[in-house]
Amino acid sequence: MTPAKQKYQLVDPTTEPQVPGFVSAPRLTDLANKRVGLIDDSKENAKELLEAVEAVLRQRHGVSHIEYHRKPSASKPADPVVVEEMAKSCDYVVVAIGS
Repeated sequence: MTPAKQKYQLVDPTTEPQVPGFVSAPRLTDLANKRVGLIDDSKENAKELLEAVEAVLRQRHGVSHIEYHRKPSASKPADPVVVEEMAKSCDYVVVAIGS
């Protein structure tokens, strides 16, 4: 007796690229009296980099407020609650990626 023939369906695994929509925030005309958020990614030297950025922003650009957040790990995204709070309380945010 011969075994029953199996049918196979060939599926094309390719697809068109899916590009997510993105609308960038409007650019600021200056940084004077702006509120800045700084996010430290927890990698080595990220804190030192942000301290230098903060000094420049205060001395050269007259920012009015700095809000600082350190992520618990470089491999994890920032807490969505923190991101939402910074979006409400800051005019712009800088993320430091250490070495």
